[in-house]
Amino acid sequence: MADDDLQHLMNARVALVGKRLSWAQTIATAGDIPVNAIKAIIEVQEAIEVIDIAIDEIEEAEQEEELEEDE
Repeated sequence: MADDDLQHLMNARVALVGKRLSWAQTIATAGDIPVNAIKAIIEVQEAIEVIDIAIDEIEEAEQEEELEEDE
């Protein structure tokens, strides 16, 4: 179960990294920077950070389970 959860989180992270790049490219173009692009890249970055925390939590739980099994 945790492996599926971890894979879903990793897939979501990859998709969000792609979105972040797309918004960064929009911001990097010459001219006025659209306010919605700035807001969007911030929201995407926050989502990536939340996913990173969830991934860390799953990995830590798996390590704890392994340690308990070894005892």
